[in-house]
Amino acid sequence: MHAKRTIAAVLSLAVGFSLAACQDNASSVAVSSAASASSAAVSTVPKTQFTVALSADTPAPLLSGIYAADAQGYFTKCGLEVVLQSADTEKAAVDMVTCGTAQFAAASQSGSFAEALAAKKPVTAVASLLQHSDAGVLVPPKGKKVNRFKQLDSIPCLTGDNPVLTAKLKTAIGADGGNVPAVTTASSTGKDAVAVLKSASVPAFCGSYSWDGLSCRENSVDANFLFFRDADAVLDEYPLLLATGNSVLKQKPKAVKDMLTALQMGYSYAASHPENTTKLLCSKIASVRDKQALIQRSLTWLAGKYTDDAARWGVLDSQRWNHFYTWMNQQKLTTSAVPLSTGMSNDYLPD
Repeated sequence: MHAKRTIAAVLSLAVGFSLAACQDNASSVAVSSAASASSAAVSTVPKTQFTVALSADTPAPLLSGIYAADAQGYFTKCGLEVVLQSADTEKAAVDMVTCGTAQFAAASQSGSFAEALAAKKPVTAVASLLQHSDAGVLVPPKGKKVNRFKQLDSIPCLTGDNPVLTAKLKTAIGADGGNVPAVTTASSTGKDAVAVLKSASVPAFCGSYSWDGLSCRENSVDANFLFFRDADAVLDEYPLLLATGNSVLKQKPKAVKDMLTALQMGYSYAASHPENTTKLLCSKIASVRDKQALIQRSLTWLAGKYTDDAARWGVLDSQRWNHFYTWMNQQKLTTSAVPLSTGMSNDYLPD
């Protein structure tokens, strides 16, 4: 409890400092007119308008800081007028950025953002919205308890026909000394870990801990969770990035920095107020309105994970970035190779 209070206190201070910086720097904050000592006239600079594309594929808790920044008025305080636009898929969200109908999109490092870089589209990740990968495998303890990846080389694992998950599974098993040729993956249209594991149709389920793992705990499904990154650090991708178009960075660099300042405050708020943020997400996202307990459990777990061991919120490590894309290229997971040392920048993060 003491550690949680300390984290909350630090995050609250971060909100205060960020808001002060934002108010000092944002060009669209109302300013007092000095034209006359007896006049209280105020002039307002027009706010910069941004659209953020959010995919229905993205687990709602990972978007907590974006919705919090909107609800708490942080965008407005930073001189921005932001519209949160729904997209059916992550690809659709990234496409909205590349074609200019949105200025920002939330996307995973290994998903459509990787394909955009491979296609040499003008997009750049300007912040990580979650610092470390929470992807892995859920295995119910039936018979011998599975607590090592090498034990999965003869157990069918549901990957949902996702080539990245399949490649991660095989890499993790191989890194742990398992027999990679013996790996068996299963296909399914279902995405619900609880339903799959309760039915025992597939012995293991690939997913994320912040959603699938905690969903099992919430529904009393006993399952051990193995994190891919624990088997091989190269698998520690950035689960969710904030991507923008290169033209936006060129034309509105200060507004991009104001955007990230507002989002830093939003994620700090979400970390300090998981209960309030749960209510917010459930009111804004129809697909999770009946999952309030799970959302709050997830947000409570994520509270210390947005920044985690990074020097500051949002920072992207170029070495990790290149190692992961080198692995993706070796696995041939994109239509063409992802160019290294490109597509990311820390230049717009709050000081």
